[in-house]
Amino acid sequence: MTKRLFISIWALAVSLTVYFAAIFAFADGGRVIISYEDNFKAFAASDFVKRLTALPEWEPFFEAFTKSCDKAIDKELSRENLQRRLPEPVVNDLRTFLESGISTKKGIETVFQHLEAVIFKLQADFDDDEIDENLQDITDLVQGQKEDLDLNFDGLLAFIIDVNPRFCLSFLKYFREKIDYQFLRNEPDGDFILKFDFEFYDRDIEFCCAGIKLNTGRYAILFSDDDQIVPYYKAFKNGNYDKTDTTLPKKELVLEETCFLFLDRQLKRANLTSNGAEFLGKIRKVKTTLHEVNGVSQFEITAVMRTGEDARAVRDLLTGLLAFVQLSVTENSPERGLLQTIQINAAGTNVSVTVKLDNPELWKLIARQLQQITEKIENRQ
Repeated sequence: MTKRLFISIWALAVSLTVYFAAIFAFADGGRVIISYEDNFKAFAASDFVKRLTALPEWEPFFEAFTKSCDKAIDKELSRENLQRRLPEPVVNDLRTFLESGISTKKGIETVFQHLEAVIFKLQADFDDDEIDENLQDITDLVQGQKEDLDLNFDGLLAFIIDVNPRFCLSFLKYFREKIDYQFLRNEPDGDFILKFDFEFYDRDIEFCCAGIKLNTGRYAILFSDDDQIVPYYKAFKNGNYDKTDTTLPKKELVLEETCFLFLDRQLKRANLTSNGAEFLGKIRKVKTTLHEVNGVSQFEITAVMRTGEDARAVRDLLTGLLAFVQLSVTENSPERGLLQTIQINAAGTNVSVTVKLDNPELWKLIARQLQQITEKIENRQ
């Protein structure tokens, strides 16, 4: 039953590819500037999640949230709305699936059971002399010059699962082979690489996806562009991405040195130079990690600066801001007790901020927030 539900959820997701790909299209890539890895299944058994789900306020929040999502999905994916965006055969299949008893709660539980890890890499083109298209769109939007925002994603999005992704190929019946899509690789009952190129509501949609059986008996689903999908496929197939220990409960976001160099260049090209922009040139790398140390979850932010002097300056700035915030709350408030557990350190060119997530005051705040959110959701319905 669980596997059938997962397959149905995936069928829904891939059937909506046309709709969402119209918003996020894939384009040519460059150097990696941001990377994210999430050991999804392992983190579900982490100290943080155990504490969270043990709160009395969690279950009422989860029930209210999932029921609210069900209502929103049913409204957004009504037959009338779908008929304005998708062909009738797709609409009929989606409505049949939505009316079969599927719920947000069941979907979340199924994903947590089968999704092992998520890997994301964002790339940027350093060779282009013009301002990046995404940043230009955002700048125009902020200045009120553009209503329609198109964001291009260059890089890799990968999901590690324990279900063979070939089942998702059933959604190809909605497309025309060799016109809307073509196989770059298609092994019977094995790996596949697909390239899509079609028009949807006057937009040219281009992206590639691949399904891979890994040596460990797990499977990978990859999304990238046509220049990079084959190299990424080979990297996963030869084990380069299989060396990461996905059994550790960890979420990690890394902003590489190239990210700050890229932003610095783009801001200068957009004539948006300022003291804040100059500060970007002093950062080499920023890494945020949510993981466990001695069985206790903790959140860390580590910045690698260009010089030790820059690291100490950032530490002093953060220490001052923390002291200011502490002064702005009452003496015996939960917030003050939580703020006092934050550690700020500098060593060499590194400056770090660490928060252990076992503080009782933190969980009082989380419980209170869950209760308030639950009340807002229920009052809105």
